[in-house]
Amino acid sequence: MSGYGEDFAKFYDRFFGDYAEKAAPVLLRFFASKAAATLTPRVLDLGCGTGRLALRFLEAGYEVVGLDLSGDMLALAETRCAKYWIGGKGRFVLGDISGFDLEGPFGLIFSTYNSMNHLDTKEKLTGCFASVGKCLVKDGYFLFDYHTAKGLREWAYAESTQWEEGHVEATGTFEETTGKAVMRLKGDFQGCSLDESLSNHTFPLEKIGEWLKETGFGRVTFAGMEDLESPMADPEGQKRIVVIATLR
Repeated sequence: MSGYGEDFAKFYDRFFGDYAEKAAPVLLRFFASKAAATLTPRVLDLGCGTGRLALRFLEAGYEVVGLDLSGDMLALAETRCAKYWIGGKGRFVLGDISGFDLEGPFGLIFSTYNSMNHLDTKEKLTGCFASVGKCLVKDGYFLFDYHTAKGLREWAYAESTQWEEGHVEATGTFEETTGKAVMRLKGDFQGCSLDESLSNHTFPLEKIGEWLKETGFGRVTFAGMEDLESPMADPEGQKRIVVIATLR
């Protein structure tokens, strides 16, 4: 993983923020329906980015910790959630989701917008899973979205976009044998030069389930963001799925 800089953090916040806004009500409804929301109303946002999703949980009354590898992303998150951060309800931590040590317990730990696809080895994924297991309450939930191979083939697109604040050229590649996708964004945004490579990696969902169970999780299901309560019959056939896991 890489810690994105200030210019890209602003670009990301401006153009990639819609996903968090759409996911927020779904995740809030899901957690509110669980006993852990009342017993352990603390959530951990892995790869929290600029804090859009964290803000929605803070507004709903939960205590939130956000973890991200980019200090510039976290600076925007702290500004967005300033009144909660200053009041002690929100906290943002610089760190790597592939291995961390945070004081729990948390009733819900989630990661969205393909953050888990940044972890490109089994060791990084199981390191994340083991770290989650150490701070997730026994009746809590670990939930993350994940691009399948089908999704990354489409994600690594080629496109040219022009808008008032600048323009960007996107080019991408996907390696079928390794599951690695790279998208390069080049252009300008608000008068600043933009040149960033985004790398995503996907593993078979069967392996994801196995590695979760190896690190202490019991029930693992694959669902869609539109309906987290209904397991999918053919998750590999979808572009993006949600993995939901609970501890043994």
